[in-house]
Amino acid sequence: MNLRNRLEKQRNILDFSLQNLIRRKGKSLFILVIFVLLVSIISSILFLTGSLTREMIKSSEQLPDITIQKIKGGRQVNIESVYLDQIERIPGIEAAEPRAWGYFYLDSLNANFTIFGFDLSLLEAEDYETILTENTKQKNLTGKSQYKMAVGPVVYEQLKKSKMQETYLFFNPDWETSLPVDIIGVFKPETELQSADLMLLQTDAARKVLELSDDEFTDIAVYIPNPEEVDNIALKIRRAFPELRTITRSQIQSTYSSVFGWKSGLVLSGLLVVILAFLVLIWDRSGGLSQEEKREIGVLKAIGWDTEMVLAVKFLESLILSSISAVLGILVAYVYIYWLRAPGLREVFIGWSTIYPSFKLVPYIDLKYLMLIVSIAIVPYSAVSIVPAWRAAITDPDEIIRHNG
Repeated sequence: MNLRNRLEKQRNILDFSLQNLIRRKGKSLFILVIFVLLVSIISSILFLTGSLTREMIKSSEQLPDITIQKIKGGRQVNIESVYLDQIERIPGIEAAEPRAWGYFYLDSLNANFTIFGFDLSLLEAEDYETILTENTKQKNLTGKSQYKMAVGPVVYEQLKKSKMQETYLFFNPDWETSLPVDIIGVFKPETELQSADLMLLQTDAARKVLELSDDEFTDIAVYIPNPEEVDNIALKIRRAFPELRTITRSQIQSTYSSVFGWKSGLVLSGLLVVILAFLVLIWDRSGGLSQEEKREIGVLKAIGWDTEMVLAVKFLESLILSSISAVLGILVAYVYIYWLRAPGLREVFIGWSTIYPSFKLVPYIDLKYLMLIVSIAIVPYSAVSIVPAWRAAITDPDEIIRHNG
């Protein structure tokens, strides 16, 4: 058989497969809808997991090489400044910087804000332009209050409700007076995943809000020029100070991957019953051949079609239907995650209590996720469709026509 005849044969098989799907449009449409729902659910979870993991790992690249915390009674406590000089003297360490950060609970909004101390005077004009929104980046460090801060976009919207979008008054019942802090800027929306609940205060103000004494810090950030030395230096610190805990950047990145992977697995497990129900429905509708389909196979065998051609028709039918379902399911998931911002699902993966970021994720679709989705959508359905067709194709055509006529 020459190439032209082979192509003509394949075209005829494809045309016949498409006609079968159209002729049985009720069954085809039912399977298509169920498959699209199944693929879109799985794709949504995988897309959200992949994008969040990528965003958090990308953000973690700005973290210190080693974070040092003091542990007492199994819990983190403030670390004394006496450790700072001793840690800086360890060979291989370029810098060790004390940090002041923590949480401030605002009762009126029933929410925790993240307080982080930073020397805002170090920011240049271009830094403000890079990280702050257009309407606030022009503000400088002069104002009513002695202290300044930049806030996340969600925090800013919350503060508007309290009419404190210009100057916020930190207050604690144990304080004699409140602490006014001017808001000099709002972080850009693209940073919302990291800055949603953030208040970036001048270090002195952060220490006052967190009630840190003069010789205390929250933790120490260590920077090491040689990445190969990070684990070794972390070990040296733990040996010299057993009461201290070291957390490397690679450990944080691994934790992000594990946490989002665990959450996606948990969500998929919770939806396992729904997924199994979809698969059972698909099996029930496509696993067996109707009398009409069996008689059709018998007629095809009687007029000269061989078993290979019959199986090719059934395979193409399942391939076309499952491929369309996979494409539509992936498109639905893409719109749901990246255009609609995953309403109802993002709260499962993001751990803010009442301060949820309305983040816009950068699309990230891993090839292994696509391969998994395609294998789920195509392989099982093809196997379910081919087996009964093969059984009918190897049966004597006269017997099939007599019993299904």
